[in-house]
Amino acid sequence: MSDKATFVSFLLDETGSMEPIKDDTIGGLNEYVKTLGEDGADILFSLVSFNSSETRRRYVAEPIEKVAPLTAADYVPRAMTPLIDAAIKIIKATDEAVRKRADQPNVVVVMQTDGQENVSVEYTSTDLAALVKEKEAAGWQFVFLGAGLDAFAAARRAGVDIPMDHVISYSRERSRQVFASTAKNVREFADSGSVSALGYSPAQREDAGDEHAQRYLGGRSGRTDPGGRSGTKRGSGSTRGSGSKHDRSGHSERDASPRGGAGSDSKSSSGRRAVEDARTSTAEDYELS
Repeated sequence: MSDKATFVSFLLDETGSMEPIKDDTIGGLNEYVKTLGEDGADILFSLVSFNSSETRRRYVAEPIEKVAPLTAADYVPRAMTPLIDAAIKIIKATDEAVRKRADQPNVVVVMQTDGQENVSVEYTSTDLAALVKEKEAAGWQFVFLGAGLDAFAAARRAGVDIPMDHVISYSRERSRQVFASTAKNVREFADSGSVSALGYSPAQREDAGDEHAQRYLGGRSGRTDPGGRSGTKRGSGSTRGSGSKHDRSGHSERDASPRGGAGSDSKSSSGRRAVEDARTSTAEDYELS
């Protein structure tokens, strides 16, 4: 049992393409918050929603029991996807709150989107990659949720190079299921302090309709179910590197939308071949549905 407080930050996509799954997203997020707050857990919650019209700090380091349910009137999907700008803003907001404390709490940042980066103007994927790497070195954890897309590629394009068992793609009609699974994992992390709790199990991926995990994780599609956890960390996504991806027009990540993520020419073992292929593929391989 962890005796540390846990900062849980959630970046919520509020762009126009979220409209068809608005109700499930609202219900899923509210259940997520409810699960985190059960049994008086010492959790400080931040919620930032984003689109190209507004990046909104709804809560920053608020005691979980004081977080009000999200409503249809207060969640209005519109506009486009400045994922990189919004991700850096929620990390910085969380960091500001953590720095005010005398202790060193556990921190997990969850990023959710249903589309690829397309309109960030303040920061690049290189900026986000550097910030994520810095916070990982300080012990922070990151989770990435992608609705109706290849979340593994979307995360890397944006600069979110994190353990692949912390990434999940989910069918848009299964939004509630993935929010529930994520809440369960994050709450277990808060209770135990065990990083392996944040990895998605094969059962959770099946429930979410994750059709992309096999390509990136191979036969290991995440941690094992409770009672037999593998405790896998970065796994097949362990190598890091620099260099930018290019879109079909030949523009680099700094002058095109969407911007690309960091890649690597490092060779890995045969069990990691799928990820190596993903890293060395052309931009066409990263094209999202």
